[in-house]
Amino acid sequence: MTLWSPDLAASDAPRYIAIADAIEADLKSGRLSPGDKLPAQRQLAGRLGLDFTTVARGYTEARRRGLIASRVGSGSFVTGPDAAPAKTAKTDNRLTERAADFSMNLPPEPDTAELRERMQESYVSLATDLAPLLRYQTFSASDPDRQMAQRWLKTVGLIPQPEDIQFAPGAQAALTAALTTLTRPGDRIACEAITYPGIRSLCAQLGLELVGLPTDADGPDPDALETACTKGGLKALYLNPTLNNPTTRTVPYERRLELVSVTRRQGLPILEDDAYGQLGRAKPSPIASLAPDLTWYIGSLSKSLGAGLRLAHVIAPDQNAAWQFNRALRTASIMVSPLTSALATRWIEDGTAQSLLQHIRQESAARQALARRHLKAHRFDADPDGFHLWLHLDNGWTPSALVSQVRAQSFGLVEGDAFAAGGPAPNAVRLCFGGPVSRGQVDTALNAIAATLATPPQSAATYF
Repeated sequence: MTLWSPDLAASDAPRYIAIADAIEADLKSGRLSPGDKLPAQRQLAGRLGLDFTTVARGYTEARRRGLIASRVGSGSFVTGPDAAPAKTAKTDNRLTERAADFSMNLPPEPDTAELRERMQESYVSLATDLAPLLRYQTFSASDPDRQMAQRWLKTVGLIPQPEDIQFAPGAQAALTAALTTLTRPGDRIACEAITYPGIRSLCAQLGLELVGLPTDADGPDPDALETACTKGGLKALYLNPTLNNPTTRTVPYERRLELVSVTRRQGLPILEDDAYGQLGRAKPSPIASLAPDLTWYIGSLSKSLGAGLRLAHVIAPDQNAAWQFNRALRTASIMVSPLTSALATRWIEDGTAQSLLQHIRQESAARQALARRHLKAHRFDADPDGFHLWLHLDNGWTPSALVSQVRAQSFGLVEGDAFAAGGPAPNAVRLCFGGPVSRGQVDTALNAIAATLATPPQSAATYF
């Protein structure tokens, strides 16, 4: 029913609330039925004499109440609070609650109407002048993107000059450009023995050898780093020092100083992958603030706001390094998407980014509390501000056995050997609690994992 048009004259509620109220009332009266297609938001706005944002907020409120469902490319359809989803929902899993896949490390998604509306309003506001965002871009020190990036980085303890901030389409692209600048095939890169799998894949593609350093509770062993340097061929130290992926470890301030001391004596550059730096509320100073002349700082928005927001802020050690970085980045990807950069700038400027970050912290803490309750009989590493944990296995369980078992229950984990950069693979798995899954799904999945681990693996055969 694309001709539906509500009568809002009798309502004294805000117009967007009145639109949702009208959908609900017309469902009850039978004027609308589950499966009916609603008018496009812009079409309805023109018909009612309202701006597009108001109608968009009205549809958002209706979705929050369970009255409608929307699908990109097809429009919005009536479902009804007690009705089954419209038939079109079967072809798009974005309209239904997904299986609790714990394999991807994504932040929890916002589930409040107010926050979703703020995010949408910021996005819609960009549509008022899209043409400049469809051009090739250059950034000057006075650009709003750089000014807002400077404001964002101040919250992690960095105060760079705007002109020193570089942009990349995500941390992985930034790491690629930095390593392309620093290394040649056959060179060696030091990292923690258990490290982010993205750096493993990247080094394999570039023909680099990863040297996994032994670690203790505080992070990489400085003496082991010194020894690795003396063997030659070491071109950089890669660190994910805050809320490490996967171990959740945060390297304390004193150990950071020790590592900086070694790298300074050896003239060794540091790649600081600070993907989770914004999440930690009690975090040491970034390594880039301790050794700015040695450190390539990479701060991504993917883990602090959303994985689809492919934007990283990069601070190179000096102007020559920044020039080399930009040359490598331009060769590989030309530039950051102007639409992405403009949206991030708008969110930082209007406070949406901080509100989203606060939601992620609060929801992560609630999900970590569930993990402590369900997995209290097992050893695991976690941080209240993070949305993943590192579960150590015992009772005969191996990562492959547990992963195959929970796969049969429709959610996934990541085996420990995906993170090994040297030495034996750890007998552990990474669990992630974010993405498009609800807190209730997390609760159910954790309960299932705990029940699985309570029996030996031979009692839970997966294959027959």
